[in-house]
Amino acid sequence: MKLINKKQTGFTLIELIIVIVILGILAVTAAPKFLNLQGDALNATLDGVKGSLESARTVVYGKAIIDGKQAQDGTAGSVTVAVQTGVTVEINFGYPEATSTDLDKLIDINSADFLYATIAASDPVEIIIYSTAYGDYANTAPTTKTANCSVLYTEASSATAPATVVNNGNCGS
Repeated sequence: MKLINKKQTGFTLIELIIVIVILGILAVTAAPKFLNLQGDALNATLDGVKGSLESARTVVYGKAIIDGKQAQDGTAGSVTVAVQTGVTVEINFGYPEATSTDLDKLIDINSADFLYATIAASDPVEIIIYSTAYGDYANTAPTTKTANCSVLYTEASSATAPATVVNNGNCGS
């Protein structure tokens, strides 16, 4: 009886180890760049908050024009506009004042995830909406108007300086 020598084909153990090492190196260097899901989600949510504020600002200004209040200085809190039945907001030169009370009436955000902090209390008043899920914001509110992972609302300071909304973004992406 004659034994037939069959040549075996396949990968050697060393070849498999080299491939696994290369894949591991690629995963360690590339994965963090593509897997920042929380930062991307926070940035997208901030875009939504900014869009809501811009829409609300425009609607309130339109209602102020209808009521003839777009040029009135409301820094003392004496000028209001009705945004819906039973709901009024204080305005300054036709735009919503930068207070958490007035902005809460206009946008629907979860107070467990996003909070307000007053950045500048004088003309123009600035308020920041920030994510409690970002960095140290769970315990300490941001103190600058360019704070990461936040949206800055600046109320109107005159009839020619409208309210502005800026998304500072930068939630880790």
